Amino acid sequence: MMNRRRFLQLMVAGPMIVSAPLQIPLALASDNTPAATLLRASEMLTGRQGLDASVADRLCQLLSKQNSRFPGQLARLMAHLQSAGETDRQRLVDSLDDDDINTALAIISPWYLGYTGHPSTTKATDDAEFVTFLSALMYEPTRDVTLRPSYARAGSDYWAEVPQGVNAPPMPVGIRQWGENAPAAAKTIPAPDAPWLLMVQGKARTLAEANALLAAEKK
Repeated sequence: MMNRRRFLQLMVAGPMIVSAPLQIPLALASDNTPAATLLRASEMLTGRQGLDASVADRLCQLLSKQNSRFPGQLARLMAHLQSAGETDRQRLVDSLDDDDINTALAIISPWYLGYTGHPSTTKATDDAEFVTFLSALMYEPTRDVTLRPSYARAGSDYWAEVPQGVNAPPMPVGIRQWGENAPAAAKTIPAPDAPWLLMVQGKARTLAEANALLAAEKK
């Protein structure tokens, strides 16, 4: 299993990162607010200048809300980044202790993923918080060939036409009518099945456990 230090080393060395000397932007050097400190640390760790200050401010607020000790951890990380005297990111990561590694990952990950916390596909609520979509850095490596995922790019049923330069078999008869004949959206949303709802809410792990809870409630 890859440890967190190795993961951070791969992030700062990979093609997603623009190689640039570690430096503190002059406009931010005198600003010691947590958001400005986070922005400086982000630019030093990613090698990117001109990161969105509004995203840094939101990220700082979210990380501080999720972890009351984050401002202190951020200040500690920034002090170590400044005192390390390293211009090579691999050596810089090597100079950080485990606490600083965890703080650095908490900062860098949302810049690439666009959210903090851990999204869950099995529970109705989780600790994930949205940070940014258009500014998420994970889309940068393919920006010249792939747009950021969003709505249909060429209008309704654009997929009926074979993309230019693609050698594909003939499309099925009536393909253009598929979208028009799609089932209409439901006018009302039915109440969820009670056992399923208990599992989604994280109150039960299995169907048998959910049914046992429901049976206990009826007694």
